[in-house]
Amino acid sequence: MSDPILQLKDVSTHFPVESGFLFKKRTGTVKAVDGITLDLARGEVLGLVGESGSGKSTLARTILQLVPTTGGTVVLEGRNLTAATATELLAARRGLQMVFQDPFASLNPRLTVFAALAEPLLVHGVVPPDQVPARVAALMEQVGLAPRDQRKYPHEFSGGQRQRIAIARALALEPKIIIADEPVSALDVSIQAQILNLLAGLVRRMNLTLIFIAHDLSVVKHISDRIAVMYQGKIVELGPALDIMERPQHPYTKALISAIPRIERKS
Repeated sequence: MSDPILQLKDVSTHFPVESGFLFKKRTGTVKAVDGITLDLARGEVLGLVGESGSGKSTLARTILQLVPTTGGTVVLEGRNLTAATATELLAARRGLQMVFQDPFASLNPRLTVFAALAEPLLVHGVVPPDQVPARVAALMEQVGLAPRDQRKYPHEFSGGQRQRIAIARALALEPKIIIADEPVSALDVSIQAQILNLLAGLVRRMNLTLIFIAHDLSVVKHISDRIAVMYQGKIVELGPALDIMERPQHPYTKALISAIPRIERKS
């Protein structure tokens, strides 16, 4: 892969297991992410799939350095994030944004939509203060929301609308990579399709690179160029989405595919 935008080299994230109250003793280690090497091309959509506890969300937070790495390196456009200072990380995160699973939990209930979208614009100085209202309105239109609703609070929106707000907030800093961590798992099936179509359209129009995390292969296959299957902190299979779905090699991948519900017509 020539000139990858993101490179993971032998990345590991381990958490200690301790016992005791006053005198804690380390009794073991949880290897949430264990030796992952992966390159991501510009404009690519990578589906990251695995059951709960496989390490998907921890890997996402490790890429952002919200969780420190135990070993290995995360390189974004030639910049080693694992060795970056706090100031350097702040600058790097402008190009690397995240959409979380639960939009209601990720949005501050005390902030209006306008305040939530204006905050990153002002913190990072994306536009002058007098241009913030126009930029917020444009962001809302970009994700299919009416700008007239920007003075409302998160509880006044539906789950799908709140997820659109979260996506708009991620887009505010004009990132090069968005990590979507189970962005549709808490939504109704019909709304899931709308959010998937929205993300796919944004990827095409804005040349975004997207890491789409899910536990459901039937959802991931519709949006991904490649699929990476995670199991117990490791990537056990990686390849083009069509190959993974039609010719899976690893037993765990086969098990995930066999678990996809199918509707059979009776003759």
